[in-house]
Amino acid sequence: MILRKQILTIILFLSIIFVSGCTQQQDSAIEPNTFSLDTTYKTGLIPQCESGLIDRDSCYLDIAIKTRNVSYCFKVNGQESIPGCITRYAIKTDDVTACTTSYMFTDRSRMRTLTDDYRYRCYYDYAFAKDDRSICNLMDPQNEEAKLLKSYCLAVFVKDTDACSNLEVDYYLRDRYDKIQGDCHIDIAKKTKDVTLCDSALEKENGPYGPYFDRQMDGVFISDCYSQVAPAVDNKDLCDKAKTYPYKYIPCVGAFIQPGEVTDFCSTYRPDFIFSYNMDAQCVKDLVAEKDISFCSNIQDRKDRIQCLDTLCSPPYTGCKDQYRTVLDETTCDETTTYDLNTKSEDYGRIWSGYSGGACITDIAKKTANPDLCETITNEAYRNKCYVDYAHMTEDVKYCATLTITEARSECYTPFAVDAMDETYCQKIDADATIIQPCLAKIASIIGQAINATTELTG
Repeated sequence: MILRKQILTIILFLSIIFVSGCTQQQDSAIEPNTFSLDTTYKTGLIPQCESGLIDRDSCYLDIAIKTRNVSYCFKVNGQESIPGCITRYAIKTDDVTACTTSYMFTDRSRMRTLTDDYRYRCYYDYAFAKDDRSICNLMDPQNEEAKLLKSYCLAVFVKDTDACSNLEVDYYLRDRYDKIQGDCHIDIAKKTKDVTLCDSALEKENGPYGPYFDRQMDGVFISDCYSQVAPAVDNKDLCDKAKTYPYKYIPCVGAFIQPGEVTDFCSTYRPDFIFSYNMDAQCVKDLVAEKDISFCSNIQDRKDRIQCLDTLCSPPYTGCKDQYRTVLDETTCDETTTYDLNTKSEDYGRIWSGYSGGACITDIAKKTANPDLCETITNEAYRNKCYVDYAHMTEDVKYCATLTITEARSECYTPFAVDAMDETYCQKIDADATIIQPCLAKIASIIGQAINATTELTG
């Protein structure tokens, strides 16, 4: 309880500092939003998102949009997916204030990168999605990334290619923004529908990418520029400029393919090659008329055929899902059986081999909201995993108490401890102080982040 008292004291102290600090920031264009997670799970879509049968990120984004609750973005796969979900939510709901959503990660080293700084990246993406220059002005240049993105944003909206060439990238940002000068030229070319800007960028003193790339990259820029401008000016012939780089040429040509031509197009560019370059959007998602699942059966490579089927039937492209039967529609699973879903062309969903009976029962338990099925699993590891998954899906900590494996208890209790900032959950993992230390450390880490963030805000 000592740690909990310390946490409460620190939170109270930080609240006082933060409130006093906020009163001094009178020039803020938009007040940050802080959303708390909806733990009631009123929607019946949650079990589907957790079932593993559909794309978790797309599913939770869909729920966030339908319920107008951006906090569902916190449930996507991996911390690195949260910013992108928030940005897509803001654009889809026409709510730029969502860009100010506050969230904090347990990884202290990445906290600032994916919180404060990402707000500006969200503004930037929103500005171009809505063609609204005023959004650029929301990026108060408090740091190098915000300064860079604001300059980039304004340069494109005023169509100033010289400003593109003058963009300066801080040393610590070059791994992410070393192509920003070239991207700026391309965005202006697309916005103005002026393809001549692709070639004129080569005439800049340091080339299209400025001092951050060797001039040998000029060919990459030309391919990139023409392949992106071609659809904007509705000129398929411009795609030929990108033939040297298939991963740019294929999507460029694909943008002009009509639904009736998709079979010939994808036959010309072998599906396994297309998939290796992540070009499935052209051959499956965007171009297959009426979700024609027969297209996938023509792919010779087994792995690519499976990926084709999975892509075609995943959200938001769910037009064909009713044509498929999933093993999870069965009332029971045989725990002793390893299902090879790859061999069942009628199966729908995330398709993989080696799907165990224990995993099958776990998925049914989650899909049907029936935790009693977990107890029917004789394999101790799978039984514990079933309860862990169900506890996290329903955010009900009581299921953690049924676990018999220490590692499973740690996996189960730690998120509850961190969310509630309550070390008593850590103590339920094990009596051994060494074992519960990682759980306690995560709570302490968040407190440290809060102190650092408040120090930066208050100066």
